[in-house]
Amino acid sequence: MEATPQQNAEGLAIVQILSAVLDRLVYNNSNAPTDHGEITKFHALQAPGIGILQYLERIHKYASCSNECFILALIYIDRLIQRKNFYL
Repeated sequence: MEATPQQNAEGLAIVQILSAVLDRLVYNNSNAPTDHGEITKFHALQAPGIGILQYLERIHKYASCSNECFILALIYIDRLIQRKNFYL
């Protein structure tokens, strides 16, 4: 079933909120002290050429994720943030 224009607009608003949360997490974590000896699969030599908002907008447009999927992502991220010393 195709999303209505209202559902699409609501989804884009949720994507913008999720993007703002992730942007803040990335900013806070980039300023946090790290153990430079430990390299994980999340380390990269340079930042991707696409921003978080643009990436999430593409997921919203092409992956057919419901608005509830993005809400659940926000809930899970909130739970991770509430843990002590969580770094993305």
